[in-house]
Amino acid sequence: MSKDQPADIEVADVQTLDHRLSSSGPSDKGLEYPYGERIPAGGDVIEVAKGIFWARIPLPWSLDHINVYLFEEKGGWTVIDTGARGKTGKEAWNTIDQEVLKGRPITRVIATHMHPDHLGLAGWLVEKYGAEFWTTQTEYMLASTLWHGAGEEFPENELTFLFRSGVDRSYEPMIRAAGYGNYKKGVHTLPASYIRIEDGSELSLGGRKWRVVIGRGHSPEHACLACLDEPLFIGGDQILPEITSNVSVYAREPNGNPLAHWLSSLDRMRDIPGSPLVLPSHGRVFFGLQERLDALINGHLEKLEKLHGWCKEPRTVVKTFRALYRRKIEGMDFFLALGEAVAHLHLLESLGVLSRSFDGEVYHFVSHGQLTKTDVLEQVNNQPGVQLRSLLEIF
Repeated sequence: MSKDQPADIEVADVQTLDHRLSSSGPSDKGLEYPYGERIPAGGDVIEVAKGIFWARIPLPWSLDHINVYLFEEKGGWTVIDTGARGKTGKEAWNTIDQEVLKGRPITRVIATHMHPDHLGLAGWLVEKYGAEFWTTQTEYMLASTLWHGAGEEFPENELTFLFRSGVDRSYEPMIRAAGYGNYKKGVHTLPASYIRIEDGSELSLGGRKWRVVIGRGHSPEHACLACLDEPLFIGGDQILPEITSNVSVYAREPNGNPLAHWLSSLDRMRDIPGSPLVLPSHGRVFFGLQERLDALINGHLEKLEKLHGWCKEPRTVVKTFRALYRRKIEGMDFFLALGEAVAHLHLLESLGVLSRSFDGEVYHFVSHGQLTKTDVLEQVNNQPGVQLRSLLEIF
């Protein structure tokens, strides 16, 4: 085992982990938290605008909560995101039912994206209340694929991906023994059908009009929502106040370039009008959308610059951890770190300032030329299939 790899890797399903490397994000400098340190707990919710309530569902992971948002409608409620499958999440929703919903049903469940903490209880809520389920097509289809594809045997292509990235082959028995069912463990049976939302769609939520704004990179078709009637923006995992969402390459798309989609999405969201109150999936609601977008983008640009310098000598993916992360990577975070390291390497490769070689077992990456940070976004947006239409066209 390489000395750069943790000695206590906790094997997990690398195809479906969705949690963030919480120490890898830039700071929240310049943000304003209108509720200070106050956060919702149990049946205690915070009304962030008339008829819009911020609640929290506990999660059984190091990132121990997800924010969910409740919209008062005529005859019922709309909820955005749900928490992960499990007893704790169900108990939290039962408390919300008693303390907040007051006998009025949930009529619509909207999932920003397919990760277990966001739609893990969507099927349960849909069954419980007879609600509609709304999400984007790609997120529903990928969730369905992962849920139905869970199994006991660890896929060979997943092992190949790990080993070619520099994971020591001595870990193969432990990886195989872990199986391939973590996604299904965190997600209740999916709703059998869904109502599709798309970039630019207009929805009615809580008596207001909202525009769907798609972000990509953390997940393939993540739905954010911008209010057209007052300054409110539901950021999901796309824009978090203190941490940055994990952006990873997975074995299902081993040559993917998700960091290009991520940076382009963040750059595009600079055109969201006004200075809205941002309602994120984790952390506290905040003002300072533009400042946060700049910080998220700059954080990755700085990582790319450090990585380019570190790879003046050939490096495996695992050997790049020292340049990218400020702490020892252990447990499940190892697989998140691996996927995110590959994402940064692939972006540099797509910019023509990094090359890879293959010795029959492991990929090595070596940098060349100059990386000019100020040119990265323009180059990324010019890559085929990366840039979505300008938000100026839909606002």
